[in-house]
Parts: sequence; structure tokens; C-alpha cells
Amino acid sequence: MIGIAAQQIARAVPRAASRAVIARGMATEKQIFNQIQSTKNIQKITSSMKMVSAAKLKGDEQRRMTAIAFNTWAEALNGAPKLLDDATFEELPQKCLIVPISSDKGLCGGVNSFITRSVKSCIKALNEQGKEADIAVIGDKGRGQLRRINGEQIKLSMTEVEAPGNFTLAGAIASELIANGAGDYDAVVIMYNAFKNAATYNQMYKVIKPFAGEGEDEPLLAYEF
Repeated sequence: MIGIAAQQIARAVPRAASRAVIARGMATEKQIFNQIQSTKNIQKITSSMKMVSAAKLKGDEQRRMTAIAFNTWAEALNGAPKLLDDATFEELPQKCLIVPISSDKGLCGGVNSFITRSVKSCIKALNEQGKEADIAVIGDKGRGQLRRINGEQIKLSMTEVEAPGNFTLAGAIASELIANGAGDYDAVVIMYNAFKNAATYNQMYKVIKPFAGEGEDEPLLAYEF
């Protein structure tokens, strides 16, 4: 009797093991149906997120186009912004304050790294020309990337700067820079990303010098107050 029972157990064990393997390797119809429904739900959420992002982008583009007309007079005061690509920075004066504009959160692509890389290249070029440069960084990401190598040059950092930008925000940033000694520099160099389209942006820099001069060099000569 014991021998017969042992034979029956020996036959049953491989069958149970094979059924367990099949159960582990093959999903049931209900599991497949649930996975399909889950994928469809994710697709709906993704589609909604795309619609929200498109609406936000359209609003930002409209605000940008509206602001451009009010900013054209600034080019008459300090000149048009220039591309950072292949810039030599030879036109910069002896002592400059570099203001890179970055974000507080990580973004796709090189939105922040391109700007910080340009700041490092600018400081290196100015040092080779015997000039001085300090940094007042806007955005936590830019501060983190610049602090590793150029920590000594960072004199001011501003984080949690709300977007979208407006005149009030720009005025607050300018007041903060002036309060921290921006007037002691020969020029302030703003480095930022200029929007081109949804997939492309250009790295630009704008040089702002003190409004001082007489005769033909007098600032705002074409304007009456």
C-alpha cells in the first residue's frame, strides 16, 4: 500500500508543477481586459495633459507677442541682444555682473545647462582678457550647476521666481540687483533662453551699461520728458 501511494504522489507532483508554470506564464482573460482598460485610461489622461499644455503655450505666446512691442525701445538704449553661440565677449567692459536666468525645476533638454555652460565660457573668456566677473543667478537649477565650479563668483541667488514674467517681477529683480551692488559694475550681462517655437530656443545675452554720457552719448537723447 505504501508503495502504491508513493507512486501516485510521484505522478501527481510533476502535473501540479506544470500547472503552476502555466498559471504563472499565462494571463487570464480578465487580467488582459483590465490591462487594456488601464492603458486606455492612461491614454485619456495623456491626451488631457496635451490639451492643457497646448492652452498654456498659446497663452504664453500671446503674452510674449504683446510684450515685444513694449520692449523695442530698450534696444535703442542698450542695443539688441546677441546670440551666445560663438560669442567672444570682447565688447564687455572691465568689470561685469552676469545674470543667468534659469528655472527652479528640471526641464527637458538643455534649458538650464546651456545657460550655465555659457556663463562658464563667459567667465573663462573674461579672465583670459584680464577682466573681472561676478554672478547673480536666478533659479535654483542654475545655482546648483554653477556652485560646483564658480561658487566664489556667485554674489546673489534668487529662487522661487514666479512665472510668467511681467513688469512687476522684472522691477523687483532689478531692485534686488541694485540693492546688492549692481551699480558698482561697469555692465550687467543678462543671459537667457529666447523662445523660437515649441521645440527650439536660442541662448541670448544682453549687455546693460550705466546711463551716463554727454552730448551725442547722452542716453535717451531722442526722447522728450
